[in-house]
Amino acid sequence: MWKFPRLIQLLLPPLFLGVAIWWLLPWCVSLPATLAKPLTPSLIFLARDGSQLRQLLTADGDRVLPTPKYKGLPPSLIAATMVAEDHRFGSHGGVDLLAIGRAAWDNAQAGRIVSGASTIHQQLIKVAAQRPGKRGIGVKIMEALQARRLQVSWEDERVLVEYLSRISYGNLLTGCTAAASGYFNKSLADLTVAESALLAAIPQSPGRFNPFRHLDGIRPRQQRILQAMHRHGWLSDEQLRIALLQPIVIQKYTGGFAAPHAVEMLRGQMPGVSGKALRTTLEAGLQRQVESIITARLAALRDRHVSHAAAVVIENRTGHLLALAGSRDFFAKDGGQINGAWAAHSPGSAIKPFTYQLAFERGATPADIVADLPVEYPTASGLYRPENYARKLYGPVTYRDALGNSLNISAVKVLASLGGAEALMLRLQDLGISTLTEPVEHYGLGLTLGNAPVRLIELANAYATLARLGRWLPWRLLPDATGQGSVPSPKMQPNEAYLIADILSDNQARVMTFGTHSPLRLPFRVAVKTGTSQSYRDNWTLGYTPEFTVGVWAGNFDNTPMQGVSGVTGAAPIWRDIFMHLNERHDLGWYDEPANLVRVRIDPRTGKRLSAQSPAVRFSREDLFLAGTLPAAAIVADYDARGRAYLSKDFAGWIRSQDNWMGDVVALRESADHMAWHITSPLPGTVIHLDADLPDQGRRLILDARANGPVEWRCDTLSVQRDGEICFVRLTPGRHHITARNADLGEDQKTFVIVHSD
Repeated sequence: MWKFPRLIQLLLPPLFLGVAIWWLLPWCVSLPATLAKPLTPSLIFLARDGSQLRQLLTADGDRVLPTPKYKGLPPSLIAATMVAEDHRFGSHGGVDLLAIGRAAWDNAQAGRIVSGASTIHQQLIKVAAQRPGKRGIGVKIMEALQARRLQVSWEDERVLVEYLSRISYGNLLTGCTAAASGYFNKSLADLTVAESALLAAIPQSPGRFNPFRHLDGIRPRQQRILQAMHRHGWLSDEQLRIALLQPIVIQKYTGGFAAPHAVEMLRGQMPGVSGKALRTTLEAGLQRQVESIITARLAALRDRHVSHAAAVVIENRTGHLLALAGSRDFFAKDGGQINGAWAAHSPGSAIKPFTYQLAFERGATPADIVADLPVEYPTASGLYRPENYARKLYGPVTYRDALGNSLNISAVKVLASLGGAEALMLRLQDLGISTLTEPVEHYGLGLTLGNAPVRLIELANAYATLARLGRWLPWRLLPDATGQGSVPSPKMQPNEAYLIADILSDNQARVMTFGTHSPLRLPFRVAVKTGTSQSYRDNWTLGYTPEFTVGVWAGNFDNTPMQGVSGVTGAAPIWRDIFMHLNERHDLGWYDEPANLVRVRIDPRTGKRLSAQSPAVRFSREDLFLAGTLPAAAIVADYDARGRAYLSKDFAGWIRSQDNWMGDVVALRESADHMAWHITSPLPGTVIHLDADLPDQGRRLILDARANGPVEWRCDTLSVQRDGEICFVRLTPGRHHITARNADLGEDQKTFVIVHSD
């Protein structure tokens, strides 16, 4: 018979061994290193108001959202998780020996594994360690020791939070926050008891307990969890009754897919960025409205082979993109994922305002006359002969009418008067047009007609610079990180930019081409310009008020032509609907007229100023001028006895043609003296390069005119000198306007030269 001391002697070694294994051995293992580093949440893009646009998958292909601290977790989810996975949580030491014994007995009785005994600590270790391959006995022992180490190292609340943030709930949803969002489109705080129990039922077997596929199959386990919560005192009788009766409504949420093209642009700009919630500049409601407008308008153009459209809305004050739609439908099989707001297309006439703005900066006025007549320019590849969209000639037109009616010949002539395409190309590049990468000779004078592909976003931002009266800001999809915003950079003269806004908002100035009631005419004032590329491949409409700039492109991503759809019939209705919506929300305004602009009445046939001393004329209109740029006054000699305005002999053929839209209000001079009087040197637009190898660098320029009487020369920027009967000026770099006055006729003629210093 054993004596008591002898029994103690036999029991002490295993007792000490057990104590060592239980208390000391766990300290010999370290916790998985991944536990020290929280899971990286999914990258989330938010609208300006904080609403979610899209939640991306992590690098591991899961949706992960931050889990709140213990106090922020719903008590019902904590209770449901513990009764489902580890009902003795808090009373065992990380490894539940009683549960292990029970599971071993159950499995032995059944002859197969029917029960497990993993605690939440052990499951957390398993998830964090992510050991590949088969989990043998050695791995399980290591996980048990690490679970013990975890229990003695961490507080229970921390273990629960970490477990709920790392456990998989199936369908790429990691963590309870992502699960609540993915299955119920709810935050954790809004979960009901029944929904908490459903979530707690999933981790045991996410494939089998999939709410999207087997909701009825998961309900028995959910109800058992609710019963267990009641038995353990987590639910009252009434709470249990309500939870058991509550119908489960699954509201699948995959992270959102709003503003897909904008989000894809941002993803491309920040490779490798994760774990953030980025607030964009997009307005969620406006974005949806723009997409809806595009869908509706394109449906009406389906029979005319218009497949897609893109639109952007820029807030002029900040440069923020408030809306960006890149196609009709991101998932459309005919190129929906192409971002039409970023893909480069030919802009057609949408470039013209920048040509005229340059001309105004160099002394031209809206009342200057350009001869919209046939013209040819030699190029390296042959003669370039521009034609108007309507295949008509418009004769003498003011710069205002030429731009308003989008006349091609006039625009090319204006650009030629600036010395060629280089000035326009440099201006466009300075405004952020990044696609102009060829030498200027590649584009030539056709640049003003849009022969170079541009991006809608960049061209719209150039228009936003016009809207800011010459001040440029970078366009943005993300607010400035400093919160201060960018400082606008002056790129254009403000008064000349205002003149462009005044012309583009003048419905009367575009009547000849667009009619009086086109989609461009809105019930409030807005500057607008259309563009149509060759063979109807691209439609553009861009416009602005002081508050917003809206740009629209319409066409086909396979570059096939539309069926006779121009900018005013394709892109313009979309543009109009967007601006009407903006006006409903913001009550759009207009600019205060600059103080140093003056309004003067002119004769649009000649561009000359009318005053009380001028002869009475049948046609006149008011126009805007910078101080010091007023046109010459009209005199009696400018008209015949019937009040018809005299035109030069260059218009003789046009007057007799069917294109003469002015009819019997213009005439050629009958006097040969009048016909012969003109400047012969220098010709308008002459470009002169000062050459250091010539005497005085070739600065002397002779002035000459064909006239029967004396001619008086005048130039505000150069000194007119005489050498006997010869008049000349000494040139300096810049643009110089020269006026010759026929004293006998009381008539002025003008020319100009552009001087470069090599």
